[in-house]
Amino acid sequence: MFGFQLFTAINDKSSILDVVEIYWLIPVMMIIIPFVYFIRIKLIDKLVHGIDLKKIDAELEEYKRKELEQLNSAIETKK
Repeated sequence: MFGFQLFTAINDKSSILDVVEIYWLIPVMMIIIPFVYFIRIKLIDKLVHGIDLKKIDAELEEYKRKELEQLNSAIETKK
């Protein structure tokens, strides 16, 4: 936002300051804000709460593997 304001202040062709920038700024901020917020959530989860999504995924895969092994062994015992 300050970049747009600075550009308008330096640009001599613009006669009205701080009026049109918001129309240029809204689409840019609609892209930047969610991206920055996503990074913030990832960092907070990892550094503050100690949540590592890769470890959680690995643990879930291990549970799935064990469940399949139990299912296969149950099917084999019925035969």
